[in-house]
Amino acid sequence: MLQIGEGNFLRAFAQYFIQLANNNGIQSRVVICQPRTNTAVINSLKKQHGKYNILIRGKSNSRVIDEVFPVDCVSECVDTCSEFDKLVNLFKDNSLDVVISNTTEAGICFNEQDRLTDCPDVSFPGKVTALLYERYNSGGSGIVFLPVELIENNGKALKDCIEKYIKLWNLGSDFLNYVNEKCVFCNTLVDRIVTGHVDFDGDNCAVACEPYASWLIEADEKVKNVLPFDFSDDRITFVDSLKVYRLRKVRILNGAHTMSVLAAYHMGYDIVRDMMHDELLLNYIKKGVYDEVIPTINLPRSELEQFADSVLERFDNPFIDHKLLDISLNSVSKFKARCLGTLIDYVNLKKQLPDVICFSLAALINFYNVRNDGGNFVSRRGGNDYEVKDSQDVLNFFLNAHKSGDVVKAVLENKSLWNTELMKIPGLYDKVNSYYQDILSCGVRKAMEKVVVNE
Repeated sequence: MLQIGEGNFLRAFAQYFIQLANNNGIQSRVVICQPRTNTAVINSLKKQHGKYNILIRGKSNSRVIDEVFPVDCVSECVDTCSEFDKLVNLFKDNSLDVVISNTTEAGICFNEQDRLTDCPDVSFPGKVTALLYERYNSGGSGIVFLPVELIENNGKALKDCIEKYIKLWNLGSDFLNYVNEKCVFCNTLVDRIVTGHVDFDGDNCAVACEPYASWLIEADEKVKNVLPFDFSDDRITFVDSLKVYRLRKVRILNGAHTMSVLAAYHMGYDIVRDMMHDELLLNYIKKGVYDEVIPTINLPRSELEQFADSVLERFDNPFIDHKLLDISLNSVSKFKARCLGTLIDYVNLKKQLPDVICFSLAALINFYNVRNDGGNFVSRRGGNDYEVKDSQDVLNFFLNAHKSGDVVKAVLENKSLWNTELMKIPGLYDKVNSYYQDILSCGVRKAMEKVVVNE
């Protein structure tokens, strides 16, 4: 296997599953290279001969986990910049079956200025195109690609870029057919919180993560037979389509954050773990997730509840101080992506409004009660200012909306924020405005009690 990406996430995720398979007798070796010019991690891995430790810390099935997981499945580390010839030879080697990548969301991109003769100083998909061309010319078999970049249809996106480079560089229809017919580009969806490098016993490559891990792969059984994983581990799952699973992650995991953190911050909390120990907030989140979000997702309820249970347990990780203000970044676009679909689908399904989702919109309006303080947009919690971070257009809108006399009406009428006309949803204005007035008159906690306890 070749892994293009030496960062913390892959070392705590892909290497974890490969090492676990090796420990269970499914032997494979991994070569790691970096996609860019930074060689710090690659050089550290080289000095340690590819060996390092994963510190697994968090909760699993109500049990606190704090374990050290040694990794020794990395056989070689290659500097992409100075040792590109090694990568060429590796791609020509027919024992190479799988390429894993994580080059961040910006990594899978096409640059029409790239030239084949510029390798390795081209984009990540450009490098892969050049390497695959070498393999094709040497008579090599096809390869399975497992990109884990956090973009939708990541496998298809990588393949589309490669096809563009084939056309740009005039590499021929036969090579294009080889890419389309012999190689497989799997769409994947990954989930694990990796907190990053950690000091441990002189190990400069040690990395810490939570116990939870999930790897969903959109592919058929033929691909499964190629991958050197232990498929008795149900955390690696093959699916026909990732669409509903992506919806599950966005609406339950990400949506639970978005529907709760802005209210929790105004209740005096600063990190996720602490808000999970507040009984009112916990019941609020549970009502939102189990009663409002789960009915809108087309998967078995038992499966969705199991996922939701794991999410709440992950939020209560005793080793991670996840700051609410960090999560609050760009909350308007997050609400649109994570919560608005739930609101609309719930109304269509139940013919009524979801209480928690509506309250979370009122809490967002309250959180964005901003003023311009020397170029920074700030609001107040108690007697202290906090900075609200979002796009300039969004911040300017809320600055003016709160001066308009009816901020809820202004927010719901702003089609550019939501790409839909929220004022047309029957009863939404009255419900959100009622919650917002409760927040203003008696504070977030008392207002939330009406949602959770009294209704």
